[in-house]
Amino acid sequence: MLKDSKTLTSSKMYCISVFHALVNNARVRGNIFHDDFLTLDDYKEVWEVNTCGVIRVTQTFRDLVKKSRGRIVMCSSTAVHVCVPGYGPYSSSKCAIQAYTDVIRHELGSYGVKVITISLGCFLSEKKEIESLKNMVDKVWYRASEDLRDEYGHDYNDQAKAFVNNFQSKMLSKDTSWVINSYYEAVVARWPKLFDIIGWDALLLFYPISWLPPFVQQYIVKFVLYLFDAPLPAMIKKNTSLKNN
Repeated sequence: MLKDSKTLTSSKMYCISVFHALVNNARVRGNIFHDDFLTLDDYKEVWEVNTCGVIRVTQTFRDLVKKSRGRIVMCSSTAVHVCVPGYGPYSSSKCAIQAYTDVIRHELGSYGVKVITISLGCFLSEKKEIESLKNMVDKVWYRASEDLRDEYGHDYNDQAKAFVNNFQSKMLSKDTSWVINSYYEAVVARWPKLFDIIGWDALLLFYPISWLPPFVQQYIVKFVLYLFDAPLPAMIKKNTSLKNN
């Protein structure tokens, strides 16, 4: 499929002589839950699209971009700056792509190719996204073993869905014009930003936190989760109660 696309693109280039920009915005969320509940397949499913898919497309069209001294635009995420609980598959896939992007930025710079990173904050891409997240939580929860659900508490699932609704409804921005403008600038600007951070949550929260020591990051993330009523496993509540008594 990709080879056919490259052949078609190459034939069109005889007419226009330029392959100006390759935009890699592959992004699937996958299953979001504590790693206790996830399988290796959950990770592979996300890596295949967000990591391997992006590398595959880039390698397919790289020579055409080099010949045109064009640019490659990569979609990154705040999940790279602060890897929050529950986002194991997604964060790891985006961290891998961030590393790949940095590598090819150095390698292709000598060819006059610009490699641009757009780091997105939390944006609502579709109206049914929050409901989709709740359904995903149910699916992951009910496929887990009875022992694991006992460890977390049988009301944990409902608390997790309430947290998702609370967090996403307050954090997700519905105005995607910022994203569109950033992609537009990355493609058409003569001197585009090589690293562009999009979203107030990314600029004011996630990116600044990423510069702090890990133990400080851990306390801040814990505090933010507390503000949004993130549930705790029943086992942790029990141990905390025993310590206090």
